Amino acid sequence: MNKDKVIKAAGIVGLGTLFSRILGLVRLQVIAYVFGYSAATDAFWIGFTLPNFFRLLLAEGALSTAFIPVFSEWLSKKGEKEAKRLANNVLNILILLLLAVVGIGIFFAWGYVPYLAVGFREVPSQMHLAIKLTQVMFPFLFFISLAALTMAILNCKGHFATPAFAPLFFSAAVILSVFLLSSRYGIYSLAIGVVIGGGMQLLIQVPPLIKRGFRYRPLLSFNDPGVRKIARLIGPATLGGITLQANIIINRIFASTLAPGSISALLYAMRLIQFPLGLFAIALSTAIFPTLSSLAATNKVGELRETLSLGVRMVLLVLIPSSIGLILVKGPLISLLFEHGAFISENTLMTSQALFYYSLGLLAMGEVMVLTRAFYSLQDVLTPVKVSMLVLILNVGLNFLLISPLKHSGLALATSLSMIFNVIVLFFLLRRKLKRLEGKKILSSLVKISFITAIMGMVVYLLLKGIPPLLGLSPLASQIAQVGIAITLGVVIFSFLAYLLKLEEFKVVLKALRGKKLSL
Repeated sequence: MNKDKVIKAAGIVGLGTLFSRILGLVRLQVIAYVFGYSAATDAFWIGFTLPNFFRLLLAEGALSTAFIPVFSEWLSKKGEKEAKRLANNVLNILILLLLAVVGIGIFFAWGYVPYLAVGFREVPSQMHLAIKLTQVMFPFLFFISLAALTMAILNCKGHFATPAFAPLFFSAAVILSVFLLSSRYGIYSLAIGVVIGGGMQLLIQVPPLIKRGFRYRPLLSFNDPGVRKIARLIGPATLGGITLQANIIINRIFASTLAPGSISALLYAMRLIQFPLGLFAIALSTAIFPTLSSLAATNKVGELRETLSLGVRMVLLVLIPSSIGLILVKGPLISLLFEHGAFISENTLMTSQALFYYSLGLLAMGEVMVLTRAFYSLQDVLTPVKVSMLVLILNVGLNFLLISPLKHSGLALATSLSMIFNVIVLFFLLRRKLKRLEGKKILSSLVKISFITAIMGMVVYLLLKGIPPLLGLSPLASQIAQVGIAITLGVVIFSFLAYLLKLEEFKVVLKALRGKKLSL
């Protein structure tokens, strides 16, 4: 896959992510409207913590990290037949592993959940609810992990559309469950929707997998060379995943000691951060990973550097203005999206505080995704693991320092500072590994994009200050005007200045939109 196809694939994934993020926001709006910030919603998010943790760790984390480079190598060097054999082996091993993990997760929930929700110990009813919700949602892990493996296979085969749009079915299932079941089952309706949604996300990807020649085979060989190679990579990748996901769990443990709603405020703010993050950074890293793996497998180091540099610069192009935009419209945006029903103005304030501090680390979060994929494509999982362990220690230390003066906002700031440290260390280590990394080109893009964003931010800020008093709008109309005008004006100003300054990354986007071949 060349650079043209990488950008087009990222566009497909980005489009799917856009729709899934929009429906994901609707899902959060439904949850906020029906349940608000309450002891029950905090219990739900605690209950979802471990199933989601293992999803990110086993499937979208360690397994994908180890599987995609090896599967790409098998496709390139050993052919379709051996690659399919490897995929079947991995699938069957994963099924056995998931059955064991899900069983343990359900039967031992009473033992481990109290350690995830230390702040719930003084409220036995809330602790009991968190435990029961955990047990109900653990089967989600089985379905979503198989869906992630299916996605990896399809991506390596050059098919990105179905996996990109599959998360829509997850959100749809949760929304429908709340509307249809909440009157009878309360907060449990969310847990039921989570499990159904995981199953739907898997099933929707099966037809395109079959269409591309995949047939299930009851193969189970732990001595297969590909399985052994994946196993050698998956250990360090799992450790790296644990340290990264442990940040989420640790933050929730800290937040459980704060005022009710703190866990939900952090989660809602992070969901808004994940909108631009998922729309482009995750989309790009998903699309670029098979390409980097293929280039590494065929020892095309020069092309790997160019592709990686393009990925880094494209993330700069999107996430620098996105971070400023979120800071500028955080209040009106949160109020417009969520302040309805049980979600009150105090919840908006808590969420906007967290969103401000998360926005400071948005760029770093996106770049870490791209840089770690570069290490993984080189089948070096140890380096990101070592760095992530340092980041985990730093994050915990910053949590202790910042939670007292800033409460839940301090936990968001600690995450951002840790991710900034993460991206700096990864960049210099990768530069040393690849000898060079087009650093001057990346720095030039960073300066230009920052300059354009600063101008955009100042204009939008001044205009936003004048909208409510100038137009005399009602609160709701003012929020719609502020958010709508800020986004539209921000995009227009940024695009005009990027075009005027002949920003190279902006040209890439325009050429991709016009369907022209890229030449970088």
